[in-house]
Amino acid sequence: MQFIKVGIAGTAKNTGKTTATIAIMAELRARGIPLLLTSIGYDGESIDAITGLPKPRLEVKAGDIVATAEMCLKTGTAAFRVLETTDVGTPLGKVQIAEVLRPGLVVTAGPNKTHEVRRIADMLKRLSHGVAIFDGALNRIAPFGEMDGMILATGAAKSRNIALLAAQAQSFAAIARLPQPPAAAEIARRNYPGVTVLDAGLRVRGRSMKLSLLTAQDVDSALAADIPEGGCLYVPGIITGKALAALAERLEGRRVILAVQDPVKLLVAAEDQSYFAMLTKLDEAGVLVAVLKRVPLMAITVNPFYPEYRVEDNTYVPGMVDPVRLQLTVKSAVNLPVVNVSKGGAKMLAEIILSHAGRWESPATMEF
Repeated sequence: MQFIKVGIAGTAKNTGKTTATIAIMAELRARGIPLLLTSIGYDGESIDAITGLPKPRLEVKAGDIVATAEMCLKTGTAAFRVLETTDVGTPLGKVQIAEVLRPGLVVTAGPNKTHEVRRIADMLKRLSHGVAIFDGALNRIAPFGEMDGMILATGAAKSRNIALLAAQAQSFAAIARLPQPPAAAEIARRNYPGVTVLDAGLRVRGRSMKLSLLTAQDVDSALAADIPEGGCLYVPGIITGKALAALAERLEGRRVILAVQDPVKLLVAAEDQSYFAMLTKLDEAGVLVAVLKRVPLMAITVNPFYPEYRVEDNTYVPGMVDPVRLQLTVKSAVNLPVVNVSKGGAKMLAEIILSHAGRWESPATMEF
């Protein structure tokens, strides 16, 4: 193994994303595997801005590499040596790539656009082998299409309805398992700049400069050129729930392919269960929903904690659902490892990541 990019996404605030990140980092460190850390956007505050409850802090150790905004390097308690200043801007300054010299706490504010994530990932890969961890909330994980795999953190802070959490996890897992169309490599190679209609021979029948389908009107515009039997509608960006419903109506009974760039483009728009219901409706109607690039969902972590609001004094206190029932119910809904990190499981997560990366080799035997 030389380098693997892992995205850790939280389905909501306080679902355990940071706890999972901390546990995975500790387990990988114990195995002597180099760590690289950044986030999609801002992360690392000590107190939740809404609830006032303490949040777990990201702690780094000597030798770790961090990509974060310039001002953030001065905020935590760790000491750093700046290796490179990038041209990726944030409200807190340019993203800098730094090596940890003295252990301590860190605040991360990293890239939030796909091309920025790709650039930072390429720079990290040139600097070191190992595991690069990108963390981010579900509503800002569109750049996770650049990852080699994802871990999803969900829990009671998303909903105290355990059955609903399990159903949502099932939907996320199903989206992550969408197949690749037969011509995935060729469509990806051509890199169409917008929504494109192709016939069965991959000849262009219609094209739009729009990257995404956001409304029913966008769908009507995209389908102005008829998709022949066996043809393909390629959408490089996101498809909202409204657009997906319109596609399900317009394409009913059509044997065609709806291809998106990667499953993350669907996950980021999956507002509720109705979104997955529309995907199911398309499948039942004969439309193959497929992705050009697979981004495996490696595992799901569950967190029984939620912030419980007290009306009497307008404060939040820690609440908890049944942790065993939560883990078992979600596990019964998905064909994936489901881990409660606070009750152990970091070892399993580390092994899953390394199994996706391939056999770890000593740096002395690696070729760069």
